[in-house]
Amino acid sequence: MKHLLKIMLAASVLLSLTIPVNAQKVKKLNEEQTKTLSAFPEATSGMVRHVIFLNKKSNEDLFKVEIMPGKVMNVDCNRHSLMGKLEEKDLQGWGYTYFEFTSNGQTRSTMMACNKPNEDRFIYGQTQLVRYNSKLPIVVYAPAGYEIKYRIWKAGKEMNF
Repeated sequence: MKHLLKIMLAASVLLSLTIPVNAQKVKKLNEEQTKTLSAFPEATSGMVRHVIFLNKKSNEDLFKVEIMPGKVMNVDCNRHSLMGKLEEKDLQGWGYTYFEFTSNGQTRSTMMACNKPNEDRFIYGQTQLVRYNSKLPIVVYAPAGYEIKYRIWKAGKEMNF
């Protein structure tokens, strides 16, 4: 398992969202998406529901999705990490899962001396690696003002046993 994870992490990383060419497919896809999302609860006050729809791939077992909750912040040259918790929850009666991110906005960082001005950067904390499944959306609830980004990881061809 450790070897597979190392191979996957060493493989390519690429966000993949493609736009369907046919306008009818877009409408149909949106209807399917809406139907699928009806099982998930609406966002509570102060929270935003983020939804990731994945494209169908020929062998989805070779892929993983890394969920990265975070926020654009004005920070110095140090390495910053957002403090917070990404928790997987069960959607009772459906067998689906969703995620809930909570954070008070505090960060931790290295303490190097910086001689550059502050800059806006996407700062994220705890990430979660989940199975690639184009049949179900990845649903993440996060406080208003936070973003949910993700990376697609692909396993390499080399396998070690």
